[in-house]
Amino acid sequence: MSKYFPQPKTIKINSDVELIAFQCQDTVVQLASIPPGAIFELHRHPESQIGMQIAGRLEFNLNGTKEILEPFEQVYVAGSNVLHGSINPFSETALAFDVKRITNFEEAEEAILKVTSTQDEVTGFECKSVVGSWFEIIITQIPPKGIIPIRQSADEIMGIVLNDKLTIAVAEQQQQVEYGSVYYVPADVVYGGYNSSDETVSLIELVIKPRSHFSLKDSFSKTALTTS
Repeated sequence: MSKYFPQPKTIKINSDVELIAFQCQDTVVQLASIPPGAIFELHRHPESQIGMQIAGRLEFNLNGTKEILEPFEQVYVAGSNVLHGSINPFSETALAFDVKRITNFEEAEEAILKVTSTQDEVTGFECKSVVGSWFEIIITQIPPKGIIPIRQSADEIMGIVLNDKLTIAVAEQQQQVEYGSVYYVPADVVYGGYNSSDETVSLIELVIKPRSHFSLKDSFSKTALTTS
């Protein structure tokens, strides 16, 4: 099993919702399909969690404050042990992703961050991005035959392809990545990609800041796949 292309694990939340979860070292990436009427009850856990809508809308409850999340418009941040949950009161099935990991912030974080349009500095492609205390999310449009140049970063990077496929190379391994799978690039490992199709491909990259930003105690903790 490749650590660069982790295998999915299906987690059943309740009778309505299942998650597809991927363990990327001490970070968990989860993809969810939330049908109309489905509910994530308010809950809390030691890990910090962030998330974004891919399609459809959700009513999100962050520690008692409710907001309608729109696709690619907001990112919620629920710090360690902050209550959060959601409901889909709409007629359309919602698609979303979230990311969980232990962070070292002594004070619990809670925020709804706005996503802004920008341009990728490396590729020049159109993108949207948002920056948080321990992460960055970049949503890039990769044009037909577009190349993601070979690069190396001090950050950990996880990628989610939303439509069609991208050829992704991480270190000595290469794979076609499509929705329902992710790729993982550890810090200081080279990677790149290529869109061989005739369609523009939407790519979400989750950038985790270097471990030096986290406490020594937390560096020995590991986020495990859970049902929350």
